[in-house]
Parts: sequence; C-alpha cells; structure tokens
Amino acid sequence: MAASNKWLMSSVAYYLDFFTVPLFVVAALYLAPFEPWLALSGLLAWTLVEYSAHRFLFHSLYRREHWTHHLDVLAYIGVSSWKTSSTFAVLLLLAWSTGLTSEFIGAVTGYFVYISLHYVMHRPGHWAYAFIPGLVANHDLHHRKGIEKNFGVSSPLWDHVFGTYIHAKHVNG
Repeated sequence: MAASNKWLMSSVAYYLDFFTVPLFVVAALYLAPFEPWLALSGLLAWTLVEYSAHRFLFHSLYRREHWTHHLDVLAYIGVSSWKTSSTFAVLLLLAWSTGLTSEFIGAVTGYFVYISLHYVMHRPGHWAYAFIPGLVANHDLHHRKGIEKNFGVSSPLWDHVFGTYIHAKHVNG
C-alpha cells in the first residue's frame, strides 16, 4: 500500500491542540458549574469515540492516511488542529446550550490525554515514557504489520469489551 501525504501537516497544526484544548476546558469552566461525575461520563464517552474512530475510520475509511503514521511515527501526521478546534468550538456551544459543559470538559480532557499519551508513546526518550509501559506495549503491537488489534490508545477498555485486545505474550516473534 502506498503511503499518503494527505494528513501531513505543519508542526504548528500538529502541536496546536496542546494549547487550544486547555483553552476550551477553561472556557467551559467559565460558562457553567463543573460537575465531576458528569465529566467522568464525558471522559468515558471519549474513550469510546477514540476506539471507534481508530478502529472504524482510521483502519478502514482513512486507512492509507493512517498507515502513513504507522510507517513514520514521528512525522507530523494526523487530523489538523484547525479541524479539531473548529469541531470543539461547535461542540462547546452545543454543550453550553444543552447544559452538558461538564461532559464536554470530560471528553476534551480525554482527547488531551489521548494526544499526550500518543505523543509520548512514540518518543522513548521522553520523561513520561517510563510511566506508561503497558500502554506502550499495546500500541507497539498495534503498529506491527498484520495486527489489527489494540485500537485504544489511552485505554484498552473497549478493546477488552469488543474482543480486539491482544497481549504481547500471544504474538509470535
């Protein structure tokens, strides 16, 4: 399969989410009271969105673009921050108008955890790398050619639920 440059982006577009996502959380906290249990439900919802997008979009509809990331894990490949920020702006307005700002906070915090963990997983020299060995092992298996498993980056929860989790000891060589 030929690699695609469709998702290749500038370093600014790649890193911008690390700055904009916390701003969305602050904006949501300003707009409405924070309810921790509802934020946890938003976080749980995010993990399902992450798993589903990775499994059903990135490994089917956008397979060629996503495979480019598998080939060059340090390249600036992904969904541009301009797209995610635009989406989050619309979702924040919807959440605010429907009283779901705490769920929004949980979901975008989950996204922030996801992009942070994914960044660290591909950089063994990063100080936080040593703190996530299980997630790194899961993700390393996911990147092996022929293994269509371990779609959850920030959590293996949905891989366990849907039977797509594989442990390193079950993989030959």
